Amino acid sequence: MESFGSPTAFFALIHDSPVDPVRWLVEAMLRFDLRRAFRRVYWVGEWPPPLPDAPVIAYANHHHFYDGHLGWLLFQERLDRSATLWMAEWDRFPFFGAVGAQPFPPDDSARRAATLRRTARRFRKTPKTVLIYYPEGTLRPPDDGIAPFDPDRFQRLGTLYPKAQWFPLAIHVTWRGHDRPTAVLTGGPAHALDGQEHERLTRHWHDLQRADHSSLHCLWEGRSSLAERWSFSFAAPFFERYL
Repeated sequence: MESFGSPTAFFALIHDSPVDPVRWLVEAMLRFDLRRAFRRVYWVGEWPPPLPDAPVIAYANHHHFYDGHLGWLLFQERLDRSATLWMAEWDRFPFFGAVGAQPFPPDDSARRAATLRRTARRFRKTPKTVLIYYPEGTLRPPDDGIAPFDPDRFQRLGTLYPKAQWFPLAIHVTWRGHDRPTAVLTGGPAHALDGQEHERLTRHWHDLQRADHSSLHCLWEGRSSLAERWSFSFAAPFFERYL
């Protein structure tokens, strides 16, 4: 049997193969998580959303544990765009690197700088890349709304990536009569940096909380709920004796 010498050599070999099995496995895990977590995922509004043939920074609220999964589903799985995001805890879950995640540890400025440079190279090499960016920083309760953005941080990113367009991505998780929640997403259009990013994203997020969405496009069908899968009506005559 051929020896790969070390785990590093093994992963390097499979990374260079025509079909990357590690990426395939991570994508399968993402689909499994989405199927388990949500009954459905919808896009609200025009589909597909118009995205420029240029780098895009999709700035999103961060209220749900699976926001990263939803960003992957939208941009990579449904819109076929190369995507990346910055993870503070990348070292705990490094396998997400197979689907575009990059390390962004709060206590290591050198590694953050390396990620900034790597992102710039990705934008140059693959201009249609989407950076999924969470300006709130950490996961926050939706009851608190969308936290204010640091305008200096937006300006710095605008300086680093002057050719990128900005795309508001609002995410809201709600219940629609099933045993698991439904996620609804909306956003756009892409725009130049103008200082109105927080107001724009907040408006989209509040729009998602309305129940009467006029235009829904299903991005994901999760597992059907117990109410949809089970019926014990055949036993009704037996239990009528207890009425």
